[in-house]
Amino acid sequence: MKKYLIYTLIVIAVLLPGNGWSQTRTLVDMVGRTVSLTRPVNRIVTTFKPTTLCLFSMGLQDKLVGIDTSSKKDPLTLAVMPDVAKLTAVGSKSTGINFETVTSLKPDLVILYAQKDGFDLAQRLGVMEIPSIIILPESFESVKTSLNIIALAAGVPERADRVVKLMDGVLLMVDHRVATLGVQEQKTGYFASSRGLFSTATGSMLQDEIFQRAGVVNVAHDLQGYFQDISPEQLLRWNPDLMVISQHLHNPVAKRLNDPVLRRVKAVANRDVYRSPSNLAPWDFPSPLAVLGTLWLANRAYPDLFSDIDLGVEVDRFHAELFGRTMTEMGGTLNDLVLDGAGL
Repeated sequence: MKKYLIYTLIVIAVLLPGNGWSQTRTLVDMVGRTVSLTRPVNRIVTTFKPTTLCLFSMGLQDKLVGIDTSSKKDPLTLAVMPDVAKLTAVGSKSTGINFETVTSLKPDLVILYAQKDGFDLAQRLGVMEIPSIIILPESFESVKTSLNIIALAAGVPERADRVVKLMDGVLLMVDHRVATLGVQEQKTGYFASSRGLFSTATGSMLQDEIFQRAGVVNVAHDLQGYFQDISPEQLLRWNPDLMVISQHLHNPVAKRLNDPVLRRVKAVANRDVYRSPSNLAPWDFPSPLAVLGTLWLANRAYPDLFSDIDLGVEVDRFHAELFGRTMTEMGGTLNDLVLDGAGL
């Protein structure tokens, strides 16, 4: 959701002799919950991938004692911290979090999501006096807010500043270039989610903003909520200039693009169908890496505006700043082609 709640931070000085900890931090998370942290945060549990990626981008991975199950297998997190494979898996947002596993880790902080059972988990943790915060990253601004809240809760607010500046640098570069486009020059685009070729991102989601900042009009912008199913006939009516397929959409599903009817869609006919790139971590997902999704999409849509930009160099630089190693050094590739001359 783009209309995330504004958070505030109140720091109250409290003297606690003997342990070097001199402050209680009270903050309001992104759903309006007031959370007080009375001890140092050295043991963190993350429960969904965007949170885990935010922690890694701020160099806080050494504080992790538990992690969402899918991030244990993520090539990026494994490349940055091979021992992530040894961390305890706590489940996932889609399949459910194992509450007993989380509490057994004795965390100082648990980071939760706003959807599904996130609120219920927060309440149960509160009864056990385990602090938790809920974040809601569904726009670039709310990703930045998530970074700030996590860094504040962890007691290292300066960690977020550096990441936010890097994100802003990429977005401003794209903004300045696509601002030269006239309305008639703007292309239209369609995003196919990991749920299927006919499941798309609405105007309430980060993918819509990735399109917008890249100068591409999301044909599903007027839809509301999270991923929405559409019919093949609707896709034909929208007839987008280009299509982006989620990094996690399985190839057998994408092969439906070979259907003769779908070949009437302009993007398919012109082979302007691309998979969100990066084999390390998704760029069509709420995290600091999503700004690279905007840079990549703008390059694909308007190559003349970015002819002086080496995408690989920019991507390597961004990864090195965030994770200490370039994408290339971590074995990353940018293969985004879905259709060749013979189809899939």
